[in-house]
Amino acid sequence: MAKRYDYMDWLRVLSIFAVVGIHVISRVVNHTPPTEWQWQYAHALGSTLRWCVPVFFMLSGALLLTRKPDEPVWSFLKKRLAKAFVPLIFWSAVYIAYRIFQQDRSYTVWEAVQLFFGEDIYFHLWFLYTIIGLYLMAPFLRILVHNMNQKTFLYFLGFWFLFTGIFPVLKKFLQLEMAFPAGMFEPYIGYFMLGAYLFLYPISKKWLPLLGVLAAAGIFVTLFGNLYLTDKAGEFDGFFYEHFRPNSMAITLFVFVLFQHLAPRIKPNPLITKLSLATLGIYVIHPLVQVYLNLWFGLNESTINPIIGIPFLWLLIYSISFGIILILQKLPVIKYIVP
Repeated sequence: MAKRYDYMDWLRVLSIFAVVGIHVISRVVNHTPPTEWQWQYAHALGSTLRWCVPVFFMLSGALLLTRKPDEPVWSFLKKRLAKAFVPLIFWSAVYIAYRIFQQDRSYTVWEAVQLFFGEDIYFHLWFLYTIIGLYLMAPFLRILVHNMNQKTFLYFLGFWFLFTGIFPVLKKFLQLEMAFPAGMFEPYIGYFMLGAYLFLYPISKKWLPLLGVLAAAGIFVTLFGNLYLTDKAGEFDGFFYEHFRPNSMAITLFVFVLFQHLAPRIKPNPLITKLSLATLGIYVIHPLVQVYLNLWFGLNESTINPIIGIPFLWLLIYSISFGIILILQKLPVIKYIVP
């Protein structure tokens, strides 16, 4: 049985909680004029949460890429892909059914297949496609990780930051289009590898204050950068919301390193362990909970004053999703769709 790291469980729990929050907040950000105070409030909240998805990829990289690369490729893939591909197929079918019966859409079998392979069935399922892609690369990246020294690893991460973090900013603000292909430095591969790097070469505690300052600057850039771009465009521009902007990278790095240093103080907690084991299930089901709370009970982020309504709905969706997944995990066959 793989060793459990309590700080990683806490990171998973906080990350999925933040993901649910982002999807509640995004309803206000995407459907309210930026001039309204509700939008300003939601945007300010959302600007503090952009680290959550990258942390998931970093945790996977820390756990998968640092193991000895002696496991046969097919044996490795068989175990990991089952945990992502089976839920992807099942939940894709669930969301297709939702679109057909709730949204009155119709699809031929071929159209449904095209939606599935085109990652267009429901907005949040992109994560499963991405993690499957990273799992496919993991056996080979693991060989790379185990044959790089720390200096070479830093070069890799430096090029990732350049291609993924800096070049898009140059394009956005200077209209400077870079023709160099990103290749191995695609956004989520970098986070995958960064998690492995930090696991193997933890950053010294003395750097935490600097990382905290950079994270605060990242939140500032996310908040005011998007405000500037939105005001300039006359409509919402969420450029700095992207997971692979330098501001998001700074916030993510601080959160991950902070919890690494908190690890000695974090003790096993049965509730946190259960929440951590329910992370994928909460992720795939919470949009449905959000939809049906609105359809059946009229509960949404604007039912009451958003200052209270957003955190209330956020916590409610999270709690209901966790409760449903706990039940599903106890069922003999169904538990495989929410591993």
